[in-house]
Amino acid sequence: AGHLSTQSKEKTSGLIRAIADHAKEPEPYHNLVLAAECLRDVGGSRVQGNLAQDIPRRLRQHLETSPPFWARWFKGLGAKSWIEQRAKAMDALVQAGSGFWTLPYGEPEWVEVPAGEFWMGEGGELHQVRLNAYRIARVPITNAQYHLFTQATGHAVPEHWRENRPPKRLESHPVVKVSWHDAMAYCRWLSEKTGKPITLPSEAEWEKAARGDQDRREYPWGDAFEATRCNSSELGLGDTTPVGIFPEGVSPSGCLDMAGNVWEWTRSLYGDYPYPPEGAGRQAREDPAANGRRVLRGGAFIVSAGFARCADRFRDFPDLRFLNFGFRVVVSPLVFSER
Repeated sequence: AGHLSTQSKEKTSGLIRAIADHAKEPEPYHNLVLAAECLRDVGGSRVQGNLAQDIPRRLRQHLETSPPFWARWFKGLGAKSWIEQRAKAMDALVQAGSGFWTLPYGEPEWVEVPAGEFWMGEGGELHQVRLNAYRIARVPITNAQYHLFTQATGHAVPEHWRENRPPKRLESHPVVKVSWHDAMAYCRWLSEKTGKPITLPSEAEWEKAARGDQDRREYPWGDAFEATRCNSSELGLGDTTPVGIFPEGVSPSGCLDMAGNVWEWTRSLYGDYPYPPEGAGRQAREDPAANGRRVLRGGAFIVSAGFARCADRFRDFPDLRFLNFGFRVVVSPLVFSER
């Protein structure tokens, strides 16, 4: 493809389309991944028509379809093979500049969550909470997005990065080993660049995006746990996976990875239920200048299904950095001064 691109846009485009459209492939996603890699090598300016947009669109479309029956019903090598193939496809999509975010600042793909009440908590702590409308990132912040931030600001990179860069082939994985303070610094930078009030979600905003407002479901997809809908310890991978590769784990709001993969920092201080109503109590719970442990939500790849429930709460000190701590962000109407 690279050689042809020096001679003819028509021939280059024809080759890449032929690869993408070929009926047979040695493993799922192989042909579209190969076509995307060709596009990356060639560059969008050296192909015809909408090919540079069409290949990533088709790859994204395939990634958002349900897994094959053998991955859904069989544990072990079958599920792991399917996940590895999807990981390659997501890496190719990110390399093509078509992940769940956009350049130049890595602004996330947003999901709209309407105003209204939802059920928060569980058991004897179950209660209704009303929230204003907000937007939340469809997936957690990735290494690739966080790299844009550290490059622009000189902010310290996670300790496991080398030469100030994410580990190879992990660009599409959620950033980890970031503290609550690191996450808030990222939010301030992205707010300045986009002109939007971006911050960490409150734990109420997080839970509503995970559970929806129609029922009291246990998991983002329903009440019954299924191991192939998320990256928890039951799947047995022992590491993070690229964001967004579990389409059957989608929440009612359209968010992905809200169960498993990484614990996600929220801006909320840990406190007793019920969650405070609008006013001074809620402002105190979300005060970014206050001292105390902050809430994390969603579970992670090293913990079991019970921690991946929509209502499960974990808390830790805001200066800690662990291999299973990450974050996602919101555009919230309730952003208080952090300076």
